[in-house]
Amino acid sequence: MLKAIFFDVDGVLVDSLASHLAICRDKSREFGLGLKIPDATELRAMVARGVTISPMKEFFLAVGFPEPQAERADEDYRREFAKRYPLRPFPGATEMLEDLAEHDIPLGFVTSNTRAIVESALGSAIEIFKPDLRFTVDDPRRLGKAEALCRSAEIVQASPAELIYVGDQPKDFEAARSAGTQFVGVTFGWGILAGDARFETVGSIEELRDDLLKRIA
Repeated sequence: MLKAIFFDVDGVLVDSLASHLAICRDKSREFGLGLKIPDATELRAMVARGVTISPMKEFFLAVGFPEPQAERADEDYRREFAKRYPLRPFPGATEMLEDLAEHDIPLGFVTSNTRAIVESALGSAIEIFKPDLRFTVDDPRRLGKAEALCRSAEIVQASPAELIYVGDQPKDFEAARSAGTQFVGVTFGWGILAGDARFETVGSIEELRDDLLKRIA
């Protein structure tokens, strides 16, 4: 039986990959780097192979930014991204969260993005998540994803095995496995491919909603 559900945000709840690739292209041009930024298909293949792309500095490094420019781009990202590259939840994501919340199960998120960007992207849907179950890269608790999942189990007074984490990158699976939580991967995000034999996958928000509702029935 599930006691709580946790989500990564980018690529799981929010359609954000194109915007993140766009800021890479724009910063490459601004800094005079002349990089060939991968498209979404190429980036997903990189991530599926194990390339690290979060937090955002790692994304810049992965697509070819030298260290000093990656640092500078990351600073600009934190300051500019929410205003210049507005994001929206995937169609149906907010309705899915509302359906889950009606079952009185705590919902949280564990993400490598910043609180400001997550709040801007989720809009009013941010209120569906319990305040103490919102973990971002700049959260003052300063916990990695596995640590945040373990802390969440303590908060909801459950064992880690009674939690599930929904992610879109192999690193999300590794965090869930390290914490001892259940995991489901979405193939419409940033780096999990259909058919990955290590864990269950779903291919749409509708499939994810149905899967999670079955688990809490």
